Amino acid sequence: MPNVSLLTQFFPNASNIPGGGGDLCALALLVQIERYNRLEDQVRDEFKDMQKRNDWLKTANSALAALRANRPADKGIRSYGEFVDAHGKTQNTHQWMLANGIAIEQNAGDTSGVQSDFDAAISNLKASIDTANSETQMALIRLQSLMDKVNQCLELTTNLVAKDGKAKENILGNIR
Repeated sequence: MPNVSLLTQFFPNASNIPGGGGDLCALALLVQIERYNRLEDQVRDEFKDMQKRNDWLKTANSALAALRANRPADKGIRSYGEFVDAHGKTQNTHQWMLANGIAIEQNAGDTSGVQSDFDAAISNLKASIDTANSETQMALIRLQSLMDKVNQCLELTTNLVAKDGKAKENILGNIR
């Protein structure tokens, strides 16, 4: 018989088990339900992180397009410009890059640059986008793994319920 106090320490929803224990199937179901709830929370968190990452990538790609569009063709100085982010807000490209830790030229707080400054900013932003894309791929692998665990948990729970039902049917059949 499993130690009920140890079980309730790790699985708080199992606190309704009588001190003398309960049937093994009920204990296993409670453990599986708690495991499912924890996995579901992890999947929800992964989805939130994925949404944030996708929003950042959409915003970064808009910033990249603004840099490319505003890049001076000659030796002149131009503003880095503005763009619309993933949430529909207009952002200053220079300030957004600084706020996101992406290197961009800044002389005395100006928000303008020459062709070489734009080229460096574009290169730095592309590197950040590539890093975020790699992180997204790893997050997708983690999410797939979590979804597999959720499916295994549900399959085990279904099997437990089916076996418990068969056992009870056999017992009732033997009693008759």
